[in-house]
Amino acid sequence: MIVGMVALFAWQAGAAVVEQFGREVVAFTARGTYANPYTECSAEAVLTEPDGKTTRTIPLFWDGGTQWKLRVSPDKVGTWKWNVRSADAGLNAQRGSFDCVASARPGSIRPMTGAPLHFERQNGERFWFMGDTAWALFTDSAQEKHDRATAHAYLDARAAQGFNVVHSMLMAESGWGNPGGLPFTDISAEKINPGYWQEVDQRLAYANAKGLVVGLALAWGDKRKVEPFAWRRLPNLEARQRYARYIAARYGAYDVYFIVSGEWHGEVRTRGSDDETIRKEFIAIGDALKAADAHGRMAAIHPMTREGSVREFNAAAWMSFGDYQQNYRDLHARLLQSRTFNKPVVNSEYGYHLRDQSGDGVPDKDNSTSLEAIRHATWDIVMAGGYAVTGFGTTYFGGNRDPGPFDLHAQKNTAWEQQFGHIKRLFTSLDWWKLVPHDELVSCATKRGGDTQELKQVAPPKTTYWCLAEPGRVYMIYARGVTEPLLVDVKEASLKASLFNPRTGETTAATVERREGKLQIKLPDAEDWVVLIR
Repeated sequence: MIVGMVALFAWQAGAAVVEQFGREVVAFTARGTYANPYTECSAEAVLTEPDGKTTRTIPLFWDGGTQWKLRVSPDKVGTWKWNVRSADAGLNAQRGSFDCVASARPGSIRPMTGAPLHFERQNGERFWFMGDTAWALFTDSAQEKHDRATAHAYLDARAAQGFNVVHSMLMAESGWGNPGGLPFTDISAEKINPGYWQEVDQRLAYANAKGLVVGLALAWGDKRKVEPFAWRRLPNLEARQRYARYIAARYGAYDVYFIVSGEWHGEVRTRGSDDETIRKEFIAIGDALKAADAHGRMAAIHPMTREGSVREFNAAAWMSFGDYQQNYRDLHARLLQSRTFNKPVVNSEYGYHLRDQSGDGVPDKDNSTSLEAIRHATWDIVMAGGYAVTGFGTTYFGGNRDPGPFDLHAQKNTAWEQQFGHIKRLFTSLDWWKLVPHDELVSCATKRGGDTQELKQVAPPKTTYWCLAEPGRVYMIYARGVTEPLLVDVKEASLKASLFNPRTGETTAATVERREGKLQIKLPDAEDWVVLIR
């Protein structure tokens, strides 16, 4: 409160004070007359960092009428200067400065220094990526009873449960708007609607204030040929790149990362083109996003189910993730494949807990048909050194893919909300970024199984065991469906073992024996268990 009062006083005195990783917003008035300011006028600001030498360039964005805005999140303490370049006389040559002061804000996420397969905040704070799906976060539906108040309540609940990431669509494939209207009043003519985006501003700021980093999917691939705000609805590549620059200018200053497209392959099907042509177009869109993003936010792209991976985009300069999978099969093995790029790997769509899209009372999504299925799937992901964006049938799409309206408090979600949090609590009790997959260190007379089926949907193996280790210091062994002893190739004589229950989050002492140079572990039963050896 005191810092805010100081900042207000400083602004009134003419010298703005901004917290490090906070936001400075400067408004400008254009003088020109434009039929469509979004396409006919442009402006950019050159930012000079506190060293007086280093510069960054960031676009201004049109915010309705004659108003344009510059939105900046300074990452370095000291005096920043800016000056605007534009063909518009009201915008051109505008200049100013602000003072950035140290703060407790953590900033957005980036690959961890020294451990690039993991995440940290901009202030260096290590970050266990615990994500949930909120595709409809910025949009409303009277039928689903989803609006701003509902979105705020959802963000409150997820933050309290320990989530620190949600990913969302900026433009909904369902065609929903929000109190400001639709995102474009005419997308083919590039008639963007600032009122819609002002509501997005509000909800995004609210999420950040709750400590949540938000993944922003710019638009969806048009896989159904009827999606009103899909990428192909914009008239050409130039228009698509213009939209990408607008999003970078408007939202780069928030605690976000960008998802260039959801299910990008949809454009291949609908436009009747080939994968390579459309892939090159999305690389060009991502290039425009990166060039306009003065904040250097992480960026990904999201695949369709049949492909499952976006490893092919790792040649693009903007691709910050080893993978951002939509993958339901062979979860552990396919995530291991994506680690080769030495970037964080996220399975961002692998299950929506107990989703019943058909409304027949039977869950109908892979890895989502029971509490055990989604828990097992998630552990298969994290035990490969990856991260998960989970989801709940009643909330992930604003209620649109499950009977009844949006339901944050559905009783069937409670157990998975708790058990997903147990994973974070266990890993963050360790130096988890030092743990590397070493499945070869654990063996058993019971063989690992393959994917199974549950209610006609894909489900994870009933029997398996994995190992993450910092050899010589820490070994984490996860197993399920095992009744024979596990053998772990640990040479150290002095050790301490504990048993973690993924269902309850409880930790108890474990007894291990040494047999023929290996540790022998007998689990309590065939449920899933974690053995931690230090």
